[in-house]
Amino acid sequence: MSHAPELVREIEDKSAFLALMMRHWGSHRMMIGLKTYDCAEIPLLGLFSAAGEPLALASWSPDGDTAVLCALHALKPGEGAAERLLEAVKTAAKARGAVRLRAMLTNDNMPGLAFYQKLGFRFSGLYVEAIDAYRSVIPTIIKTGYQDIPVRDALELEIAL
Repeated sequence: MSHAPELVREIEDKSAFLALMMRHWGSHRMMIGLKTYDCAEIPLLGLFSAAGEPLALASWSPDGDTAVLCALHALKPGEGAAERLLEAVKTAAKARGAVRLRAMLTNDNMPGLAFYQKLGFRFSGLYVEAIDAYRSVIPTIIKTGYQDIPVRDALELEIAL
């Protein structure tokens, strides 16, 4: 499939993205492993159409030789924008010395799990009841997610860069 020219750029004004995170996840802070990442304070990349319309957004952070993907959101799911932006995140992470990219999903996120696995991510950890524990730090984390599945556990996936 051919696409019109698209532009990937870092986004300085994160207010719309932070509001989107609050609507979807109940917080713009993400716990990955035992570390909290505030998406208001880490890099945010956007994929934009030639007309300047945002197509996908990705918040990520370098952490030693690992880059951590905190959020990846397609504004028009099913059009491949998230996949194209993920490639840009991987390129940016490699440029900062990362040798792997880590993503954390909640147990309810079946579409996300399929998405990452199709792109070559592999399981690297399962944290039973992690989200329940994270709520002691971030109490606004949603309690039910995709298809009303209770959000309790965290699944960690990685891909080599």
